[in-house]
Amino acid sequence: MSRIENFVVIYDIENTKNRTRLSRLLFEYGIRTQFSVFEVEVRQKEYNRFVKLLERKVKNKKDKIYIYPLDGNSAKRINRVGNLENSIINDFFV
Repeated sequence: MSRIENFVVIYDIENTKNRTRLSRLLFEYGIRTQFSVFEVEVRQKEYNRFVKLLERKVKNKKDKIYIYPLDGNSAKRINRVGNLENSIINDFFV
């Protein structure tokens, strides 16, 4: 079985339609923590496919997506303050 890895995905997509499509895709993998920020979980063996899906969402030369890895210790140490509604991914996050 492939190990699950955690990432923070941050994006700046100019076109509203493309931005909405990207956020819908990211909701399949995790939670929205800010308007253009998601915490996601991706199986190690599916990571390359995940990146290719994100690359397809970049339609404009101004569009950008950043993927930051979180190691297990960092993911466990995330401290959330404020509205925590919809802040659970497979019972992993608080």
